[in-house]
Amino acid sequence: MKRIYLWLFLAICAALIAWKLFQNKKEAAAGTELAQATRAFVPVEVAAAQMETLSNRLEANGIFLPAKEMLVISETAGRVLEVHKGKGDWVNEGDLIAKVDDELLRTELEATQANIAKLRKDKERLGNLIEGEAVPKNKMEDIDLGLMAAEAREKALKKQISNTSIRATMNGTIGYRFIERGSVIGPGIQVAQITNLEKLFLMVKVTEHDVLNVRKGLPVSVTADVYPDRPIAARVTNIGLRADNAFNYDVEIEVPNPKNAPLRAGMHAKATFTFDAQRRGLVLPRKAVTGSLLDAKVYVVQDSVARLRSVTLGATFGDKVEVTGGLQEGERVVVAGQMNLADGTKVEVVR
Repeated sequence: MKRIYLWLFLAICAALIAWKLFQNKKEAAAGTELAQATRAFVPVEVAAAQMETLSNRLEANGIFLPAKEMLVISETAGRVLEVHKGKGDWVNEGDLIAKVDDELLRTELEATQANIAKLRKDKERLGNLIEGEAVPKNKMEDIDLGLMAAEAREKALKKQISNTSIRATMNGTIGYRFIERGSVIGPGIQVAQITNLEKLFLMVKVTEHDVLNVRKGLPVSVTADVYPDRPIAARVTNIGLRADNAFNYDVEIEVPNPKNAPLRAGMHAKATFTFDAQRRGLVLPRKAVTGSLLDAKVYVVQDSVARLRSVTLGATFGDKVEVTGGLQEGERVVVAGQMNLADGTKVEVVR
């Protein structure tokens, strides 16, 4: 009898334990569901992109390009006998870079000149015979035509011989030399590339709103990234006639290359324009930008979803930054809470 009570007591205890475990599991599941529901929307703060009146100063980043750069092209065919200039050498216009074999051309020139001398003597003798009416006058016409053809051939051969001396077409430094002594070249073959860095072009892009304020000859202050404390006085030399796919226009700025702080093509720099009137532009709070200013991205909120979008930035004004591409006026971007976001995250806008 006592054993029956013991088994009954144990069964009741087991049932109570099972019921308690079930209740705990149910409460944990409810808590998990609540947590998931709570995390379904990430709270964020947003701000709208707005058009504002900006300063009469505009800053634009760009890259230096050489003002003058030219390929030296061969106009002759033959084997290179001599090479007088190498990579890195400074050349003046007309300096000899290489010499191509011209022996056959000179031999042909000598033969042509000998033929010209013979034709001139024949013409002199024939002139005396014509005066005595010993030969018809049309013989003189044949000699004149032959003499003209020989003289034209002589002129062409001299030009071809001149082309075997390959010379610099401008002042500058030889950046590349594509031939060596013993190379066989032909017309149209690249011999060398000459680059002149006495002046540089800084190529920048400006928006359709700003390009209306830019004009040829406008003074510009240029600061190279490698010399941040040495501004250079420059000027606008050309303005693009057509916008690119981002509705920006190319502006070309001529920059003298300082001797005490030499610049190279490919370096980055910032151009500062100063306009006569205030201008308007699309601006955002600086804290809305994720990543660097060169690879800027923002989270745009659309239908309670955060979408990561690349944007192009212009000048910075304190805690605000100008947006020159990738965003429209009135679109809302996240200014707080980006650390918890990824592209496509659901968000809840809080004030």
